Amino acid sequence: MKTLILMRHAKSDWKQPGLSDHDRPLNARGCSVAPEVAKHLHSAYPVIDIALASSAVRVQQTIELMQAEWEESPEVLTSRELYLATPQQIVDSLRALHDAWDSVLLVAHNPGLAGLASHWSGRAIEMPTAAIAVFRFPGTSWQELTLGSSLELIDYWKPRELMKDIDWADVD
Repeated sequence: MKTLILMRHAKSDWKQPGLSDHDRPLNARGCSVAPEVAKHLHSAYPVIDIALASSAVRVQQTIELMQAEWEESPEVLTSRELYLATPQQIVDSLRALHDAWDSVLLVAHNPGLAGLASHWSGRAIEMPTAAIAVFRFPGTSWQELTLGSSLELIDYWKPRELMKDIDWADVD
């Protein structure tokens, strides 16, 4: 049995002209939300064996802010292939994981994450910034995982539902 935690990066900054999409950092809201989501994630899933992360700056910052909230942080494997990856590319990255890792956090981007979460859950899953969808995979090897695999959606959180005291007027 494997646990797969899909997370979209926290809110990024669009106000820095001249930066490539890959190099966009988090904005102030993203920097405040990521640690709060990390606390909630850690309380529900205290053991994460490995984290896979897109190489984009906003994803790397999200992971760093989350790690600061955890007593023991998982190793982070950074992958350029996860930057704007399709659902199939995400699955391909997961299939390469060591089978000893039973709990995996993958932090990446839409539309690939939302597409994959929707496909596996059998319903439309929105993945706004810093959203998390947790799936249970009955296989014993990550190599068994395919787009057609039967995964169970066991948790789904949007930051605005976790942190009701924040003004979300300008958050997607």
